[in-house]
Amino acid sequence: MKVMDEPPRHRPKFFYGWVITGLVLLNLATAYGAQYSFGVFFPSLVQEFQWSRQDLAGAFSLYCLLYNFLGIFLGRLADRLGPRTVLVLGSFCLGTGIGLISQVEVPWHLYLAYGLLAPFGMCAAYMTGSPTVVKWFIEKRGMALGLALSGMGWGIIIFPPITGILISAFGWRRACILLGAAVFSILFTSALFLVSHPERLGLTPDGRPPKAPRNSWGSWSQGEGEIHYSMDQVIRTGSFWLLNLVFFLGWLFIFFPLVHLVILADDLGLSRESAYFALALLGLFSNLGRIGLGSLSDRLGRKPMLIFSLGLQVFSWLWLLSTHTAWMLYAFALFFGLSYGGLGANFPAITGDYFGRRNAAALIGAILTLSGWASAIGPWIGGMIYDVTHSYTIAFQLAALCNFMGLIFILFCKPPRVPSKGATVKER
Repeated sequence: MKVMDEPPRHRPKFFYGWVITGLVLLNLATAYGAQYSFGVFFPSLVQEFQWSRQDLAGAFSLYCLLYNFLGIFLGRLADRLGPRTVLVLGSFCLGTGIGLISQVEVPWHLYLAYGLLAPFGMCAAYMTGSPTVVKWFIEKRGMALGLALSGMGWGIIIFPPITGILISAFGWRRACILLGAAVFSILFTSALFLVSHPERLGLTPDGRPPKAPRNSWGSWSQGEGEIHYSMDQVIRTGSFWLLNLVFFLGWLFIFFPLVHLVILADDLGLSRESAYFALALLGLFSNLGRIGLGSLSDRLGRKPMLIFSLGLQVFSWLWLLSTHTAWMLYAFALFFGLSYGGLGANFPAITGDYFGRRNAAALIGAILTLSGWASAIGPWIGGMIYDVTHSYTIAFQLAALCNFMGLIFILFCKPPRVPSKGATVKER
């Protein structure tokens, strides 16, 4: 769009990076808010169709599996075509997939609409979000990513309660149609204003003045100490594979509470309202984790914040083992929210720090594809364990163990060796 190509001279140059950050926040709030609302539909589907929890959680797991698998492909596409085209297509898929849930009658209908169509839109929202922010910032990358990814938390706070109100007022089928329409409208509109990287506007990361004359298409600049790795170079580094292992373990049960928390509250004899409040609390503190721990990582380093996040998540799962009252469920939401937010904000940040900005979407997408699919397993495993044992205890123990192993492995993760002479890569 021409208006975005020629920024007014009187505007502060840092203004544009924060506008992009705000758009990403809105997109992620919408997409993840819709995703987190699946748990709100869970009891209605169980009640109407008498499906097992494993069957329903399986649809969510297929959804997670596919949108993580698509990461490497949509990441490469976003690097080549820009985020606008990818998100326009994604808005149609996610909005339509959610709307079609209203027509399900048998489990495979749900697997088709939500498990196969919606994931393209969800992946498009993420792959045009955090990688774009990575490209706009270096020095303030942690803070900017924390603000942008706080959209996930706002999505938890806003969308599940609204979805619950819509279900009560109109029934779950009409609520799906209304939610799908809202998702499509917001993502499609915001996609028109996304710009892939600051050089495209004749700017540089963090709003610093450019060191060279601007190119009409925005040739890439290189910040001090920054190296742009190619995919071939990245996959030959031990750092890349160790990061994959850490995030695989950290993400394995990350979506478990978002799918099972409402029905877990039913099992504990707690009110549905207390479950909705716990979800909102989880979202609020995940925002604090993303913004607070993301900003702290700019000063204290990414690894210390990842260690803290994984450690806090271990504690959260152990706490849930003895939870039986509403206040204990709220405390779990607080602890888990902080850890979830810190892990989410520092994943793209450390990837950008280690491997550079130029191929950020492809690299983040590669890790999402190789490791993010783990998030699809946790909710399904939890449902299976419950169906067999009539308890979530073993699932909570497995989740704590996985996060503890991730904490150990991140201790050994270091930046890759510099591929060119005389260059340096600063560990964050």
